[in-house]
Amino acid sequence: MKKLSYILLFLILGMNLTAQSVWDGSREAISSGSGTESDPYLIENAQQLAWLVYLINWDYSRWTSGKYFLLTTDIELNGSADNQWIPIGAGPSVYSHKYFEGVFDGGFHSITGIYIDADNPINNNSDMWVSSYAGFFTELGANAVVKNLYLEGSVTSGRKAGGFAGSSYGVFEYCVSNVNVESTAQTAAGIVSWGNATVRFCANLGNIKGKNGAGGIVAWNGTVENCYNKGNIEAEDYIGGIAGRSMRIKNCYNIGDVLYSSNATHVGAIVGIKPSGGSIDNCYYLDGCIASTNEYGVPETADFMRSQEFVNMLNNGITIWAMDTENVNDGYPVFDETFMDVSEIAENPDMVVVYPNPVVDNVYVVGDVASCDIYDLVGKRVTDVTFDIDKIVVTDLPSGIYMMRFVTNNGSVVTKKIIKK
Repeated sequence: MKKLSYILLFLILGMNLTAQSVWDGSREAISSGSGTESDPYLIENAQQLAWLVYLINWDYSRWTSGKYFLLTTDIELNGSADNQWIPIGAGPSVYSHKYFEGVFDGGFHSITGIYIDADNPINNNSDMWVSSYAGFFTELGANAVVKNLYLEGSVTSGRKAGGFAGSSYGVFEYCVSNVNVESTAQTAAGIVSWGNATVRFCANLGNIKGKNGAGGIVAWNGTVENCYNKGNIEAEDYIGGIAGRSMRIKNCYNIGDVLYSSNATHVGAIVGIKPSGGSIDNCYYLDGCIASTNEYGVPETADFMRSQEFVNMLNNGITIWAMDTENVNDGYPVFDETFMDVSEIAENPDMVVVYPNPVVDNVYVVGDVASCDIYDLVGKRVTDVTFDIDKIVVTDLPSGIYMMRFVTNNGSVVTKKIIKK
C-alpha cells in the first residue's frame, strides 16, 4: 500500500508517536510474529534489533529471504566512538556477501543515534564486523525492500558508505536519511552508495562527503524517482545533488550545495554523469547551489520552488507532490497527503487514511467510515469535535497527541494517531 507524505513529516520533524526504546548494548531474541507478510516478525525494542544484526552477521542472512520484519517503536542507539553500531550484514567475511534479502518495514518509526565507523570498529567483535561497505545495512539483495523508516546519525568508511546501505540491488520506499555520511576513499550517498537499487519517495537531509562519487540519494547506479535532497554533497569527482551516476532520475529536486574539486569533470546539480541510454526527466535544482553544472536539470529560484506552479511542474500531470502549507520543509514541496492508489481503497473496504498530520484545523478522512470518536492519551473521549462525512474539525482541540477510532461500514474498527498543533 502506498503511504501518505505527512507521516514522513513526523520523521523529518523528529516527532515520536510511541515510547522510545534505548539500546543498552544487549541482545534479545525476537519473540512475536512468524515472518509472513500478514504476520511479520515484530522488532519491539533495540535489543531485538541487535539480535537481528547478530543473526545475519553470523551467517544466517539467507534465512531472511522472503521474511518480513516490522519495527514497532522508535529506537535510540546512543552511538559514539566507544559505542558503535554494527551494520546489518557486515561479517564475518565481506566476500561471503551477507545480503539482507527480506522486507524491513520501519512502520514510520525512527532509529537515531547511529554511529558507524567501519575502519575503526574498536568495541565490536571482529568476527561479526569486518572492514567493509558501511551503512545501517551493509548490503541488500535484489529481493530486499526497506520502507517507512527514518535514520539519524553518522556513517564513515574507507569503502562505500550510505545512510541506509553501502550496497543494494533492492527497493527503498518512504525512507528519510538524516545521516552524515563520509567515504574517505570511495563513494558516499544519503540512501545507498553502490549497486542498482530502486529508490522512490525518499529524502536525504544529511551532509554527504565522498572521494570518487557522491549523491544525495545514490552515488553510483540505481533508479531514483520522486525524491529530494537537502544535504550538502561533496566529492572530488562524479558528484550530483541526487546522484553521482545514475541511469534514470525522474521528478526529483535538489536544494543542497554541491561542492567539488577544481579538477572534477563529472559534476551536476542533479547528476554527475548519465550513462548512455539513461534518462533524466523533470528534475530541478536551486539556482546557485553549484558553481558550474552540466545540462541535466533546470535551475529555479527559491521563491519559485516554493510556489504552486513549481509543484505542478514537479507533478508532471500526476498528483504526487504538494505545497508545504505547514512549513515543515522550509516551504519546499512535500509528498501530497492524498497520494495513494484509489483502486487500493476500493479493494480494501477497511482502509482508512487521515491527513494532514500534524493538523491545525481540519482532519480529512478517506475511507468507508461510518463513525469516529477521538480519545486523548489517557483514554478520555473528546466530545467537542464534529464529524462531517470526510472532515473532522479540530480547531478548538488543545495541542497534543490523540487517537482517532473509526468504525467502517464493514463493521471493522480502525485506530489512527494524530498530532494536533
